[in-house]
Amino acid sequence: MVKKGTKLSDNTRKKISEANKGKKLSDETKRRISEATKGKKLSDETKRRISEANKGKKLSDETKRRISGSNTGRKLSDETRRKMSESHKGVAF
Repeated sequence: MVKKGTKLSDNTRKKISEANKGKKLSDETKRRISEATKGKKLSDETKRRISEANKGKKLSDETKRRISGSNTGRKLSDETRRKMSESHKGVAF
């Protein structure tokens, strides 16, 4: 185990990463991680990086169906509908 505050070399970080890949987390560990991250705000830089990482990924048909189902029956405000209309003007579908 590494002492807190110790700087790790890139090589060491890579070795630790490889050693942890594929490990299954227990339900208790998952719960603790969930509790620790709830309510934390992501920085704009972090949000941008997540966005970049997800661009170009193809969603499975199951995922598309679930997203569609969760949005079905959702009421949009007049302002939201106006913004959507403006953003789609001139776009060929």
